[in-house]
Amino acid sequence: MKHSAVAAIAAASALFPAANAYWLMGAKNFITTERIDPVVNPGEVSGHTHSVVGGSNFGFNVTTEKLLKSECTSVPIVEDNSNYWFPHLYFQWSNGSFSSVDGGAVIYYLFDDKPGTTKAFPPNFRMLSGNPASRTYDQKSFEQQAVTFLCLDFQNAIGGTTKHNSIPKQQCPDGIRAQINFQSCWDGKNLDSSDHKSHVAYRSEGPDAGSCKDPKFPVTLPRIFLEVYWGTHAFRGLESEAKDSKQPFVFANGDPTGYGYHADFFNGWQPGVLQRAVDECHCNPYGDPTCCAEKGIFTLEKEKKCFITKSVDEQTTGMLRELPGNNPVQPEGVKAAMLKPTSTPGILSPVYVYRDESKPSAPGKLITSPSNAGATKPTLPPVQVGIVVSTSSALASTSSSSSAASTTSSSSSAPASNATGRAKSCSKANSTLSRRRHHARRGIHHGFDSNAF
Repeated sequence: MKHSAVAAIAAASALFPAANAYWLMGAKNFITTERIDPVVNPGEVSGHTHSVVGGSNFGFNVTTEKLLKSECTSVPIVEDNSNYWFPHLYFQWSNGSFSSVDGGAVIYYLFDDKPGTTKAFPPNFRMLSGNPASRTYDQKSFEQQAVTFLCLDFQNAIGGTTKHNSIPKQQCPDGIRAQINFQSCWDGKNLDSSDHKSHVAYRSEGPDAGSCKDPKFPVTLPRIFLEVYWGTHAFRGLESEAKDSKQPFVFANGDPTGYGYHADFFNGWQPGVLQRAVDECHCNPYGDPTCCAEKGIFTLEKEKKCFITKSVDEQTTGMLRELPGNNPVQPEGVKAAMLKPTSTPGILSPVYVYRDESKPSAPGKLITSPSNAGATKPTLPPVQVGIVVSTSSALASTSSSSSAASTTSSSSSAPASNATGRAKSCSKANSTLSRRRHHARRGIHHGFDSNAF
């Protein structure tokens, strides 16, 4: 186990005072990065880009039944085909263009160690934590307390890593960790609500403290805590070329503050497994689930990866002239406007599942052409999933499918006066970043050891 992983689990009891038991699992990869959100925007292209971990049957429309039929999952517990997704992070250059940041996720499940206290998520349960329109901070808001950021410094064990309520406005030697608590109190009736939040609530004393005392939300659920490690240190030394040299990073929803950070969850646990886990998986005080697997509670597969080809024909990673969708960067101060996209990308089908990141699968065929009518919903195909024994990383997957068939935003013409400047900037940026990507990825995996658990 790596030194940083040891440090992380040693500090876990201080980080999670409201939990008596927990496990954590490092996702092997993002299965896709694209504009899909089956909770907020079911059946249509979503407003901004998300990176996704979990079951391979993720798509425009999701049910627990569908997720249970996933060919694979990117989390190490085989019986967890749930999906977890969050906005992707980008670096904004001085000319207004963007470069995607590499990342990796760790998921915690926290619960009481008394059997029968915590209830597993029911089929088709879903929820959203956070508000993508937030651009100010209210310290009394449990929803905003649920979101925090760490400026990572693994070389200085004492006082090196610092905690923030917004994206850190300082250099972070080992990247930035975005982290969010989901609600863990449920009304016991509704699987969803109009805002995807009203059927659930945070605990009585905050996202990670207290209990489910409110009679409107009496049912205690497992508390999901989601960490995403972002390799922002790949951009160290490039601050002078950024739009904002003090804080150059922006989330996919046009958020440079982090106050609008959010995440979604859709239950895909195999029946009975999660309930048994929260009742019986109490055997390791540092969150290592290996002993629970040895007891036969669930199955761990630490080495296998899982990817899917894209459904939305649009470039979302690499160098971008603008954030996908209609997401201008909206600064701190007032609530952000969630703008309707001015165009709809084409739709690709079928979706292929693949596992070998050195051999990315070709994307599906373009079945719906892009449209400039922003309010028009694309005609989506029936559920079709192809299985291919080949794969790429989440980033390679998204860029390869876009380059193969994209006809939308990546081909939009920039003003002629900016074309030469953009080309020079992109060439310089790509040259610099190509020397740093490997270092950043190593840094991300130094932040957590996904093989350890």
